[in-house]
Amino acid sequence: MIAKNNEEIIRLEQLVESLISRYKEQKEKLQALEKKFRDREEECALLKLENAELQKQRGEVASRVAGLLGRIEEWEAELPKKGEKAA
Repeated sequence: MIAKNNEEIIRLEQLVESLISRYKEQKEKLQALEKKFRDREEECALLKLENAELQKQRGEVASRVAGLLGRIEEWEAELPKKGEKAA
């Protein structure tokens, strides 16, 4: 009976060690995933900032192009039309 109890205790110890080992592995995996998640969040935030800056630049370029087109239209309006004499 003592030998049987001893065997059961040994089995229980092995099971507990196995569970502790698996727990540690899962905890490490969780920490790695959490780090990866934080890294992705940082990357996402940086991409949002970059996107906002590019949108701002795009707006500025569109405004400048519109200004240039306006100036060209003014210049064309000032040109003498065919058949007219230059002043």
